[in-house]
Amino acid sequence: MKCLNHFLKQASSLSLCIPVAGMMLSSFNVCAAGSYDTLGEKFYDNGDVIYENNSIAGVSSGPSEDVVFEIEETTLITGIWTYHWYPDDVDEWEYAYVWIESEEGDEYGPWSVQAEQGQGGKENVNWYAFPNVTLEPGTYYLYDSNASTWSYAYDTDNKGMCMIRGTVVDNSSSSKTSKSGNLLTNPSFEDGLDGWEDPDGIWNNDPDTTGHDATDGDHFAWPSDDASEDTYIYQDVYVDSDAEGQTAVLSAMLSTFDQDPTDLARLELIFLNSKGKVIDSYSKEQRAIEWAKFTISAEVPDGTTTIRVMLHGIRYNGSLIDSYFDDVSLTLSGDAVSSTKNSKSDDDSYYYMFSYYTFTVPSYWGEPEYDNDGTVYFYGEDEYDLPLIMLTYEPIENYFDSGEVNGLTDEEAIEILESFKDTLEEDSYYISETEEITIAGYPAIIYTATVSLYGDNDIRIAHFMDSDYFYELLLIEYEDSDTSYLEDLDYIVSTFE
Repeated sequence: MKCLNHFLKQASSLSLCIPVAGMMLSSFNVCAAGSYDTLGEKFYDNGDVIYENNSIAGVSSGPSEDVVFEIEETTLITGIWTYHWYPDDVDEWEYAYVWIESEEGDEYGPWSVQAEQGQGGKENVNWYAFPNVTLEPGTYYLYDSNASTWSYAYDTDNKGMCMIRGTVVDNSSSSKTSKSGNLLTNPSFEDGLDGWEDPDGIWNNDPDTTGHDATDGDHFAWPSDDASEDTYIYQDVYVDSDAEGQTAVLSAMLSTFDQDPTDLARLELIFLNSKGKVIDSYSKEQRAIEWAKFTISAEVPDGTTTIRVMLHGIRYNGSLIDSYFDDVSLTLSGDAVSSTKNSKSDDDSYYYMFSYYTFTVPSYWGEPEYDNDGTVYFYGEDEYDLPLIMLTYEPIENYFDSGEVNGLTDEEAIEILESFKDTLEEDSYYISETEEITIAGYPAIIYTATVSLYGDNDIRIAHFMDSDYFYELLLIEYEDSDTSYLEDLDYIVSTFE
């Protein structure tokens, strides 16, 4: 197990080593390579014309007027084209970029361009960018970093030649700040790819040739057409400031095809700001043949206006990408008050999401804090009295193949959990009591122990696992905090469901 250093509020540099899961989540760029033969094919195949200023006349360079365009409905900008016919001894496109500004001065981008040849085989005159940024109704300006080579003609009003493409966003299908329910449209692909963006145009929902049955309904998504390059589909959910600080929980069923090596299915959760820039992203990957549920939990960061769910198919073998996705769910949960009471307080307990479980915590523990790896901490409202609660998890395949835990008897599961006891003792945990319990219906073990921080500190630790993750729930008393609070861990685990 990995060792996490936890800095407790009462000591600015106190390091506590806990032998548990500290899952590393990797970030990936939003855009992936497509299967189009040319950039132009990709550009013209995605979205409708939002604005166009073009000409077939002879061109000059360095337009004197700004490109101004209107957005009448909330629109996802899928592509930008600008035209640069310049002397052969000038080659500026590799460091060029475009960006958009609103009439109010908000900036979107910049986005690096990719160049492609044009009329007569002229190299690097068509510049393309693929922003995937959402613009609200209003007036906007398009700018090019290389205005001195931007082409214009007598009939383009001294404005740079360009085209902007996009698709109107239907906000009616997505609740902005719902604290329950799936926020995604067509999450099991029973209606084809309705609600999902397919930039490469190669995905469908036909499972007939895959050797797999859907896990929910009759269909699932995969890039079934010939795909020599990695590909993806995505769906955006638009949120307002009420979502900030809530926990976004993304889950999906993932599998691949029986071959060696297998292709890879990647689930990604991305938070974007109003300019389409990535604030944070998290991912999980699957290369096993059997369906397995993968879940990502992360706090919605400040400034988030869009939560993007992206499904990546990544090829390692064959002419098809055999990455399968089904039963995708995105929910938001926050500090919604549960009706559950706790014996230590007359106040209501608070209801949270952790991985894909719900649980409650007595209200006197205050608000949780989150690490990027999904770990949840409660320090308590009074930092000089309450101890520390920590909940964390790690993929089960970090210990053994996830298939090995399917179909275990309760006794076999307990035997596996007990094997981690030696690791605890090796890390200077002195276990005084072991109790077999259940958490969310799964066999579990809870330990009473001491660990040396400021002398001997009392601690309660609970371990359980499902088919996806190994979980550790921990409550530690430090300094002069009341040891009776250790019983709160028993209360918390009893509420897991």
